[in-house]
Amino acid sequence: MEIVASLFGGLGLFFTGVKLIGRNLQHMVGRRFRALVARATGNPLTAALAGTALGVLTQSTNAATFIVINLISAGALTVRRAMPLVAWANLGTSVLVLLAVVDLRLAVLYLLGVTGLCHYFDLDSSARWRHLVGALLGLGVLFLGLQLMKGGAAPLRDLEMVQAALRFAASSEALLVLVGAAVAMVAQSSATVSVLAVTMASAGLFGEEATILLVLGASLGSGATTYLMAGNLEGTPRQLALFQALFKAVGVAILLPLFLIESHQGVALLRHTIDGHIPDLAHRAAAVYLLCQLVPALVLAPVYGPLSRLFDRLLPASRVEAMSRPAFLYDQALVDAESALPLVEREQERLIRHLPDYLDGVRAEPPATGHVPPDELHAATGSVARVIDSFLTELLDAPLSRGALERGVLVKTRQEIIVSLNDSVHELVATIAAAAPEVRAQPLTGNLVESLHALLLTLAEAAAHPEPESIALLIDLTADRAELMERIRRTLLRSETPPPYPVQQALFAMTILFERHVWLIRRYALLLRPEGEAETD
Repeated sequence: MEIVASLFGGLGLFFTGVKLIGRNLQHMVGRRFRALVARATGNPLTAALAGTALGVLTQSTNAATFIVINLISAGALTVRRAMPLVAWANLGTSVLVLLAVVDLRLAVLYLLGVTGLCHYFDLDSSARWRHLVGALLGLGVLFLGLQLMKGGAAPLRDLEMVQAALRFAASSEALLVLVGAAVAMVAQSSATVSVLAVTMASAGLFGEEATILLVLGASLGSGATTYLMAGNLEGTPRQLALFQALFKAVGVAILLPLFLIESHQGVALLRHTIDGHIPDLAHRAAAVYLLCQLVPALVLAPVYGPLSRLFDRLLPASRVEAMSRPAFLYDQALVDAESALPLVEREQERLIRHLPDYLDGVRAEPPATGHVPPDELHAATGSVARVIDSFLTELLDAPLSRGALERGVLVKTRQEIIVSLNDSVHELVATIAAAAPEVRAQPLTGNLVESLHALLLTLAEAAAHPEPESIALLIDLTADRAELMERIRRTLLRSETPPPYPVQQALFAMTILFERHVWLIRRYALLLRPEGEAETD
């Protein structure tokens, strides 16, 4: 039982460490880092260095791939320029596997001690240091788990049951590859599985051939996992997931036949070369993992262009994808606040223009074509809104003139209202869509939808052309409607044939949401007025 407890506890610490490192390092990757990565992709050498750094930071090919997918979704990268990042990020994850073969017992103890001191002095509560402290703790926990597994795995060599199981697994090369792929799909990281394989090899549980096949299978499973995880994506983000799966498959397709030929035919190839230069089994297994990342990176480098064109034909960009990218914002605009603020306002106009589109699916006469499902629309506009928020935050942190600062604060206030409107309209549409048919058939439901649609169209017109007449019209239309809405609710209750209670509840909820929309639209309209004009209700 002690052996099982050591293995199980070590495995738990290992996975906890991987999660802590990935989560905290991703929080440390801010807008400046993303901008640096986007610029680095313009040159093959810097793209390779940036991709390797991304892999070192995340220690997960899946995490690195989805970070780059987010950059593509935000319009910061094209698939063609993102391919080198993903390719060389795979190489960066080799650091974890290479460290696994080093005796780090003393380093781990010192690392945990330093982390404990950081917690004692409350550095983990500091916004500046808490993610670094969390990453250090994850690193210490990860290698402590490895040490526990190494210690617990060594006695397993002498157990007859374990020896029989290993003989069965080693009896089939295909089985070893499938086991490595399956475990990688569960762990969602080929590096993680390769570290475990190297650890088991260090303890003498696996021979060289079995360890190599497990590492190759893990690489194949990692690519399949990335593609499966991207199943809900489409367009260019899915192209990148397909590239990652292809990358892993190419590495295995080249290396696996070489190792099998060498094993069965006795021809001196890669394994012979590795064995001749690296005497230790664990280090040889780590070298194989390194080759799994390096070989496809070099092989695919000359064909990035043709691959991106092929992916464009197979998985063309969708309308929602185009909506989810900023049309006017770019990092270089932050240099000049005076010219950057109008760009933010134009981006805000785009978001407002899409607000009436939410109601297309619940109106009495929906548009014949071009309707975007509300959830997809919400995800797309939410993505743009997050870019605007980040852009504004960095813009307002820079030194600004008094006039630019006042305008920036005004634009940020408008942004908060737009985000609230976006969420509220989506909530109303979701409420109507989920309501019973008798709720949707009520005249009040149709009246609320059409009234809100008209208000949102008027808001879009006023935001695009903030002339005094359009602003005044919007303010008049959004005058206090509390008394009117209260009369509507009382009428529902006092009518001769009131609707059933669940229907009343749903209608009341919709009237409350409608009032919130009116209030938000009015707030935005008041912020559109010329500066200094007094509010009139």
